[in-house]
Amino acid sequence: MSIPANNTTNETRSYAWFVLVMMLLLYFINYADRTLANALLEKIKETYEVSDTYMGFVIGPAFAFIYCLAAIPIARLADRQNRVRIIAAGALIWSLFTMMSGLARTPEMFAVSRFGVGIGEAAFLAPAYSLLSDYFPPRKRAFAFAVMNLGVYFGGAFGNIGGTAIAAQYDWQTTFLWLGGPGIALAVLTLLFVKEPERGRLDPEGAFHKSQMPFSKTFKALWARLAFKKLTIAAFLGGFSTIAFGSWAVAMFERIFDISNQSAGARYGGAALIAGMIGVLLMGYLCDRYSPNDSRAPYKLSAFGLLGFTIIGIVMCFVKDVGIATLLVYPASILGAGWVVAVQAALQDLLPAELRATATSIWAFALTFAGLVLGVLVVGGINDFLNAKYGADAIRYSMAMTLLAGIPAALYIYRAGATADEDRVFLAQAF
Repeated sequence: MSIPANNTTNETRSYAWFVLVMMLLLYFINYADRTLANALLEKIKETYEVSDTYMGFVIGPAFAFIYCLAAIPIARLADRQNRVRIIAAGALIWSLFTMMSGLARTPEMFAVSRFGVGIGEAAFLAPAYSLLSDYFPPRKRAFAFAVMNLGVYFGGAFGNIGGTAIAAQYDWQTTFLWLGGPGIALAVLTLLFVKEPERGRLDPEGAFHKSQMPFSKTFKALWARLAFKKLTIAAFLGGFSTIAFGSWAVAMFERIFDISNQSAGARYGGAALIAGMIGVLLMGYLCDRYSPNDSRAPYKLSAFGLLGFTIIGIVMCFVKDVGIATLLVYPASILGAGWVVAVQAALQDLLPAELRATATSIWAFALTFAGLVLGVLVVGGINDFLNAKYGADAIRYSMAMTLLAGIPAALYIYRAGATADEDRVFLAQAF
């Protein structure tokens, strides 16, 4: 079932916001399920009597690899089939496997359950961005994407804070069982109440037609456009930088300032949560505010945000006072949280409607693979290599070196805007 192209009535606008809230709730559960295993890592490790290496592989590279591997074919399907059903099916799958994680009796079964979570979650992000692009016109998409991205912060906070609280009251297995239930309910509600809109209905008239081009030719055509290529390279470098930093930041505070895990989590995690939410909403507002007069505004804003985060993050690595480092988390998170939102807005505007899910998944593959598979491992490897010489301070240097990738990433984003208008026209005609 699809809805028509009329987006002028208050009722239609209200329904678009209803769909956005549903996507926000799904992203909240998606990210809470993802981070729960990280938050309960020590308890899970003790139960199964496995090594740090095993747990790190299951929740990091293995999860990310499965997630990335499944995302592109699922997105390809979403560009041709009903996106609402795909999103609902993904939510049902990741929620059932979240519950299976709590029922797993062996470390091998737990690993299989987490792989299943990765496959289910791979069915959400690219189809959701594509879906919202047909509910919100180009000049309102950035703020809509910013609202949806609040799910990352609320979900991460609930996974880390709420998940550990439930586990302390009961046990970690019960936490996974409880968190799976809301996802199943949301999957059913999505299927019942979210309508599949006409694809490309808010784009210029005549811009949409079904693409039958094979994936290899589609990728070749996309990669030939400088704007898409530079945004994807920037995603790889930016993901390597920012995701690795976020994954190790609490450990860095704990080590270099010799404070407890709880204190480190409160200082970095609490500040990043508040400032990050401000950052994504502010970036969404600014992109929508300035894009009508300057089509390159999202590229400029994203580049500025990522570069600012990189510089402040490097300074944070070398300050000696924990209070100053905590204060630096606020501007770093405000600037760093929004760069992805701005790029996503630019990307959806660049792409023809029939390719949005596929192209977004390629971009997201670069971001996620570089961050969760490579960046996290590189920081750990440099830590081990420098530990003999610098001890606890080794993480200062590993984090700073990883952050340096954000500088060329910001440059690639800025330069991508130079050909965006030309590439948008070309892609609309090519497909």
